[in-house]
Amino acid sequence: MPTVQTEILPTPEAASAPDLRGAAWRWYDDMATVPWDLWTALPGGSAYLDPRYFHAMAGHGKVQCRLGLLMTASGDCVGGLQMQSVLSESRTPEDHLEVSAGVRLFMGILQPGGRPFQFRTLVAGQSLGTGEHAFRWHHGIPVADRVRFTEQAFETCAREWGIRVWMAKDFGPELDADLGPHWSRKWQRATFDPLMVTPLDPAWTGPDDWMDALRTKARTKVRSILAHNADVTLERLTDPARLREIGPALIDLYDKVYGRASIVMGGLEAGDFAQLAEQWGDDFLLVTHHFEGRLVGFHCGLHHAEPEGGTIEAYFVGFEPELNKECALYQRMLIEFIHWGIGKHARRVVMGRTAMEIKSTLGAVPVPMSTWVHIRLPLAMPVIRWMIRRSPPHPFKPRRAWRAEWLDRWEADGFRFN
Repeated sequence: MPTVQTEILPTPEAASAPDLRGAAWRWYDDMATVPWDLWTALPGGSAYLDPRYFHAMAGHGKVQCRLGLLMTASGDCVGGLQMQSVLSESRTPEDHLEVSAGVRLFMGILQPGGRPFQFRTLVAGQSLGTGEHAFRWHHGIPVADRVRFTEQAFETCAREWGIRVWMAKDFGPELDADLGPHWSRKWQRATFDPLMVTPLDPAWTGPDDWMDALRTKARTKVRSILAHNADVTLERLTDPARLREIGPALIDLYDKVYGRASIVMGGLEAGDFAQLAEQWGDDFLLVTHHFEGRLVGFHCGLHHAEPEGGTIEAYFVGFEPELNKECALYQRMLIEFIHWGIGKHARRVVMGRTAMEIKSTLGAVPVPMSTWVHIRLPLAMPVIRWMIRRSPPHPFKPRRAWRAEWLDRWEADGFRFN
């Protein structure tokens, strides 16, 4: 099956470009003080640019959010930017990238004995998810100015926070092609594993509609997953008090999955689930999985409503690894995200970067994403450029899950088949 790329939706007819002489960022660290009417009036909303998300993240220990509004000299708001100070931990890239012997040697020198080290990363975008969640711009802002003001924001925030590792993330093929030529030479473009996205028809009324759109082999796989998972019971939790009580147990399960990652940026905290439930209400999903009377997993996600069908963000999962193969825990969670999306009449489920083959068997398609990196340390960038060249993403061939007519439908809905 060919690689599928999401197409950037066409922008409305742009008005004349605003006068940017004297324009400057106005920064907000306290989410209670943000003029949300200006923020939400800008194009480009998403779950991770939603005011509810920023309120839920307030006071987070591992991820500190800061919002910037670009104000013209005449007082007009023409841009918005999400910056994050993220507590990151580097272990080894070998589990995530096909690294060379040279990279393994360098990481061995940097991390003797494989011991991890922690540092702060300055991120324009979303550190706890993947996708285009960095900024919102007035349609009339030229692309070169968007990059110029983003680089200004990095300089300001890095100076105030004292952070030397910078990342601007993530950009799909079309947006990256527009922005790429305008980044200054100090940045290095990096490509990791693609984002996996499952397209849905907002008109579907139940899971059977999804199953009917899949090829026979994919439908058989879904039935096999459900059969392996038959003894696992699911419970949706919505009460913030209950989520606060169970939060530490959910974090333990989460750590069993994400604790194996080569680089951990930020991460969940025990109070996150209750705060998300309080802010998002029915648009936040948290489901616990139980086997023989004990908690063995959970999955949680966000729903962002949009005019032509919303987006489901598969936020985080956790499970007992020793039961995953026997009970197909993770695969059942992916199916449940799809079912929730169908119930919400969403147009897509964003499933993240990992477990690409498993996700493609259920209809997810890969969307390439690019990140731009800069490190303010002597001689750091030549080493980073060398490591990125020597560490390509894992090779991956998507499974063909959809019937031919639905492949045509997704192409008509904005996916491009190369």
